[in-house]
Amino acid sequence: MFPFDRPTNYNEMLNKSGIFTFVEGLLLTWFVAHFAPPVSRALEIVKLPVSIGGLQIPFLYVVPSAIVALLARVVRLHDWISDRFRIRHTFDLYRILVPLAGSVGQSLTIDAREKLARKRKAAMQRTFYLYASFEEPKISKALVLNAIDTWTWYWILAELVCLLIIAAAVLMFFGAYAPAAWILAADCGMILLFCSAFAVCGRNADYQIQEILEDAERVKALER
Repeated sequence: MFPFDRPTNYNEMLNKSGIFTFVEGLLLTWFVAHFAPPVSRALEIVKLPVSIGGLQIPFLYVVPSAIVALLARVVRLHDWISDRFRIRHTFDLYRILVPLAGSVGQSLTIDAREKLARKRKAAMQRTFYLYASFEEPKISKALVLNAIDTWTWYWILAELVCLLIIAAAVLMFFGAYAPAAWILAADCGMILLFCSAFAVCGRNADYQIQEILEDAERVKALER
């Protein structure tokens, strides 16, 4: 798929994220090498060029970004970030499950919320994903695909934030403090975009919930 195409399933979402992670890693490798001569000398030991998008790039410049992209795909870096900071946990609970319960007249006590939090994934499968799944959505597919696309960009930003922190740490290790400060400033900008994308994901969920609740049979099923 073309990198800017909207993904239509989870695998395409991972592929798109992987492509951007590779490109981000490549650009940051060049940036670090440019301002940290020891890194540049190490990466230029092998003169073999690799053609990427019509550009001839030294082989060892490609290796770090390829490794990062591969590891991000294998270990599901975005899932790791989400688990560490409880991103999906918080989103699923407070932007989907609690609003859904309230919309069908079910008030949740603190104990009920804690129980729902423990069984979050199962509850999402029985309620929200029953109607808004990637594969066979019962609501507007355009809404679902738009949500997938927004989440993809969200996780791309999350991985970029991590890569920028790593790049800044490497630059500081080699005494390149000014470039490290530029990277950290850029990271602050990415964090603002990251938070904005989270809000957009929330609005998308609101639209999906609204459409789920427009059907009386779905409302009865949720009430049970």
